Amino acid sequence: MSRQKILVFLVAVFAVLGALSLVFPKDGIVIGGMRINFPTFKELTETFKASGKDAQSPTPEELLEQRMSSIRDAEKNRFESYFAEDPARIYFPNDDITIFDPFFRSLDNARSKKVRILHYGDSQIEEDRITSTLRNGLQSKFGGGGPGLLPFGRPYYTLCASESSTANLRRYIVFGEGSKRSDGKYGIMGQCARMDTSVYTTVTSVKGNKGPSRSFHRLTMLAGNVSGKLRVKCNGVQYELESPASQSGVGRIVIDLPDSSSTVRFSAWGSADIYGMQLDDTLGVSMDNIPMRGCSGTVFTRINSAQFRDYVTHDNVRLILLQFGGNSMPYRKTPKAISEYKASIEQQIKHIHTLAPNAAILFIGPSDMSVNVKGRMVTYPHLPMMVDSLKAAANNAGAAYWDMYSAMGGSGSMVQWVKARPSLAGSDYVHFTPRGAEAMGNMLFESLMLYYDYYKWRRKGGTGE
Repeated sequence: MSRQKILVFLVAVFAVLGALSLVFPKDGIVIGGMRINFPTFKELTETFKASGKDAQSPTPEELLEQRMSSIRDAEKNRFESYFAEDPARIYFPNDDITIFDPFFRSLDNARSKKVRILHYGDSQIEEDRITSTLRNGLQSKFGGGGPGLLPFGRPYYTLCASESSTANLRRYIVFGEGSKRSDGKYGIMGQCARMDTSVYTTVTSVKGNKGPSRSFHRLTMLAGNVSGKLRVKCNGVQYELESPASQSGVGRIVIDLPDSSSTVRFSAWGSADIYGMQLDDTLGVSMDNIPMRGCSGTVFTRINSAQFRDYVTHDNVRLILLQFGGNSMPYRKTPKAISEYKASIEQQIKHIHTLAPNAAILFIGPSDMSVNVKGRMVTYPHLPMMVDSLKAAANNAGAAYWDMYSAMGGSGSMVQWVKARPSLAGSDYVHFTPRGAEAMGNMLFESLMLYYDYYKWRRKGGTGE
């Protein structure tokens, strides 16, 4: 049959169907008890129109792209809503969240190149509080082990490790009361011990520590100002450090330990300044807890710059946490006093940036704190002003800021944390209990990881990079 005849046939069929649709009863007809219906002319034309639309439907590839685009928009909205509104968000200079990208990249590579984090703070972080929670989360996710840097030559206890020593050595300390050094050579912890005798030391993980920091594979002694030789004996092997030749004056004795060690015993003798000892894994994340009781965070310019730079460079420090402000609350009550403190903190952060240009800095502001006013415990009236000033200081100096005051609930929240059962804060209405410190540490860790997730999302194809 020719094409012309086929066309004529089809036109005739459509004409007959169209005619039937015009004359066929709306309710149909009944034949032998069966009702027969026929579409109306309008229904027929709509069917043909729909068929025409189907021909223009998106391809499966286009449909998948549309669905993925919708998912990306929803994910982006979730991230951006948190970054703009959540009290536990991190505040970045000029809202530039990419400041943490180099740190996040180092976390991704931590199983092939060790990453170190320093956490300085006041008494809120003593005994490894808050730090231990962050360390546990980061080591569980990115690898690593051990409690990090510990002081030497005195009994010392944290939530992760317990240290005993046969001597209580003389200490030099940059913060608070104690002997001072005119050359600023306190080491990275802002304190060191002078050893002129022999010392037997044991460090063991505490029974309640079930996290990755429980085990470690390496002991590193940091020492300088050596008179003669410094010797260490561990597991039957003797190690020796001669006077360091580097500008920092810091030398290292590195001792590999059996896999998954949770206890180390060693003896040291000689005449030297001991800047601390590290207990770490060989790869992954290491995190140092460096509490400075009574300190307001204005001492970093008094620590020897060469020693600070040596540590952050040698150990690949990629994030520095500064948690201060609480010790200044009772004394800096006026706008002028707070402004002076703001300027000092800004100076300290800029100084640290010059010594550790590859490390991101996160300043953690003070928690809510209560004072007795006419028999009632209420938030310090000038605390919100202090928080805003420190946030501005951090951002002005190129550091991020985490608002612990807002994260825990803002004004009046400390009273509620004290009243909680079990209690989350102590009766001084200033310090967290271990349970409260863990809650704050978890909050900060989850917030930090949300920014990490956003970094990963941008790298795998989301917008914003």
